[in-house]
Amino acid sequence: VLQAVSAGSVAAVVSAMLAAVTEPIMNRVLVKRMSIKAAIGEMTPKLVLSFFATTISTNLLKFPLFEAVAMFLSLLPNMSNVVRGLIAGFIFTTATLPITNFRYRMSIQTPMEEALKPSNLYQAYLPTVVRDMAYASARNLLAALMMGTFVGMNPGSPQMMFPVVIGACVISAPFNEVRGFLLQSGAKKLKFSEFFKPASFARSTILGAVNMGVSVSVGYFLTPIVGRYVTKLQGALDSGSWVALLGLVAALDLMMVLVAKGFSSKVYSRAIDANKGLAGGVESNADAIQNNSDKIAEILERMKALESENQKLSTKVVSLGGTVEEP
Repeated sequence: VLQAVSAGSVAAVVSAMLAAVTEPIMNRVLVKRMSIKAAIGEMTPKLVLSFFATTISTNLLKFPLFEAVAMFLSLLPNMSNVVRGLIAGFIFTTATLPITNFRYRMSIQTPMEEALKPSNLYQAYLPTVVRDMAYASARNLLAALMMGTFVGMNPGSPQMMFPVVIGACVISAPFNEVRGFLLQSGAKKLKFSEFFKPASFARSTILGAVNMGVSVSVGYFLTPIVGRYVTKLQGALDSGSWVALLGLVAALDLMMVLVAKGFSSKVYSRAIDANKGLAGGVESNADAIQNNSDKIAEILERMKALESENQKLSTKVVSLGGTVEEP
């Protein structure tokens, strides 16, 4: 289980670096039904860096959790692969759907306050939990098939993880399409018949499956290598090596700078936009006040003119022998 958590953590970092570029593209292809070329055209370095802060934090929660739950259930006796997958998918989705939906909203540049609404955090729960159940079950079945067919395979083999994860993603892809359909928002929602098209389905499935397969397999491949370096680093720190300490501090500082830069760019850009909106509102109100003042001045001028006309009329009535009653 600890090895699975470690592999999930390494896979989380690998996936975060890949997803910072690929996931905004995948979500635009999946939900907005954009072409890959058009989706790539919307990518900017600022968007990639800012989304990396989201992917690294959410991945470090999601990947280790799923790998730990899946590995723990695989060690339980008298339980079929399908049942293990159903339980793993249910636990994982119920626990992490708010994170998944928040991450999706950030990838399409949704305002923070809208992304954090409870209705959005648990949006499309049913197709998501069914998708993850199908993925976990398919992954268990494919892993058992691979280990039974090829000698030397084990649940943590990187060479096994790549085809198994891609196959599981493809099998669960129809439910991912339903999830994408339900995640549509705004005035540009597509109808059911317009959303489900073979070409769009193939694009989103291939992108998502390859990204996940590469992330998990590389995570399992790098786990022992990272483990050896961590052991060496720990030994160097225990022996009082200043070089190791400075290297660790520099790495942590670099990571925090990247995260802080991505976060601050989102926060301050939204703050600037909000201030621009406030300034625009003040200018609009000032224009309205000026217009009202001009209208009031015009009404006063008309009242003066009417009063002058009434005075002339009263004088004429008196000259004709009539009387004028005071109001």
